[in-house]
Amino acid sequence: MVVKYLRDQRHVGVVEEIAKEKFPFPNEEFADLETILNEPKPRMSVGKDENGQDLFPDIVVVRRPGVWLKMLAEVETADTVTEESALTQWLPYSKCGDFYLYVPFGCAKEARRLIKKHKIAVKGLRLWRFRPVWGLDVAEA
Repeated sequence: MVVKYLRDQRHVGVVEEIAKEKFPFPNEEFADLETILNEPKPRMSVGKDENGQDLFPDIVVVRRPGVWLKMLAEVETADTVTEESALTQWLPYSKCGDFYLYVPFGCAKEARRLIKKHKIAVKGLRLWRFRPVWGLDVAEA
């Protein structure tokens, strides 16, 4: 129970840091874009899955005025880079728009295997790690 709580807290922090670093909208260059976080609680759905359930990726970027989906991102932890995540999250998200997947360093091989196996369209696969002294580190896979 404590481990899951700590993992969830780390996940929320990583989602916030990735959004701040990689999706800093609106800004001077892209004043019409807005970043919305669905962590720690869902705020914006990007559609529905095949069972009619709302889809809430961790990060959603929309174009304003209106609400035009521009891109979305999912941030995984080491224990959520799984077959289940690939089928219930990554695949449906990839059908909604430009999909970016963030996995921990060390999980790239498994993420690539799942992406290929399930034919998931990923705009970008990125790796993340948290280093206590330096903070969040993000790299292209």
